[in-house]
Amino acid sequence: MNYVKYCKRCLYLWILCFTSFLVSQESAFPYPVDIVYLWVDGNDPEWIGCKKHYEQQEHMYIPPAQEACQDNRFWDHEELRYSLRSLIKFAPFFNHIYIITMNQRPKWLLDHPQVTIIDHKEIFKNLGHLPTFNSQALECHLHRVHNLSEHFIYFNDDVFAGKPLSPYDFFTEDGKIKVLFEKGFTVSKDPIVQSSLYRKAWINSNALLDLYFIPENRHRLCHAPFALRKSWIEDIENLFPFVFQENSSHRFRGASNFNVTNGLFQYIWHYQGLAVRGTLTNQMVSLYDDARFEETHKALQNLIDFPKHTFCLQDCMIGESGKSCRLLQTVFETLFPNPAPWENMEIERKVYFLEEEL
Repeated sequence: MNYVKYCKRCLYLWILCFTSFLVSQESAFPYPVDIVYLWVDGNDPEWIGCKKHYEQQEHMYIPPAQEACQDNRFWDHEELRYSLRSLIKFAPFFNHIYIITMNQRPKWLLDHPQVTIIDHKEIFKNLGHLPTFNSQALECHLHRVHNLSEHFIYFNDDVFAGKPLSPYDFFTEDGKIKVLFEKGFTVSKDPIVQSSLYRKAWINSNALLDLYFIPENRHRLCHAPFALRKSWIEDIENLFPFVFQENSSHRFRGASNFNVTNGLFQYIWHYQGLAVRGTLTNQMVSLYDDARFEETHKALQNLIDFPKHTFCLQDCMIGESGKSCRLLQTVFETLFPNPAPWENMEIERKVYFLEEEL
């Protein structure tokens, strides 16, 4: 190693250590902050059989209901494994991690004092609503997790930390939540876009917010980790119980659902003076099948070259995707190579290296 490379390496290590020091100083948040995940192994044959049974029973094969059942909504690319690694690397301030699943457990997950598996049956008020394949239904029950801290952050398993984070990136000193807004609005002029179940949930949420607070054109929220308060969700449930009942009663996403954790809650708290605009950088990356491999490659490379505080990897792979999946695993190992303390390293990983493509 020549002298210039040696100096650059020393400078990098100094910056890394200093950044870690700053994060540790900022992380002296006065309350514990838990992390909550929703996770499903959509590759599990038993789970697939259960899903297909209820698809037939509820006639989900008829458009537009098919959108709620698309397989890529549920496929597992081991995102959870690497999202948890991202917490260890960039957000080590967390108190406890809860993983909400339907009678499943990641094969690589060991017993660990900081990680608890929560079954759907443990949090649903009405067990007749189970089994469910609707994340919007599950999101209405997050606050029922036993022993969950008042302040918690909700992660989807396809959401990751990409740069050092502290609790103050999600909560203010006086406990208000911080919200990341997109530039785009919740209503689209494109009728095809507006017809999606995601937009219909916004239509319902907007109608409620217009009626009880103020009519206005609202911005969408970034696909990012969501800061939440347990008691505040309980207050909203007492105020609008029909929202929770409506979402919970649908096994699959429906046109009458509300987008609670990524819109409705945050705007209610905004109008109540309990939420402020966040400042974290965030990126949404769409992962396409092999027919659009170059788009996927370019987006992932940009994520490596220009990291954001948080990012979301949206699975849009509907065709042959072997090459894109291998690239994704390579990127995961590039960004988060160090195993978390709860990983069973004897379990084979889906690791493929496509260094010539990175």
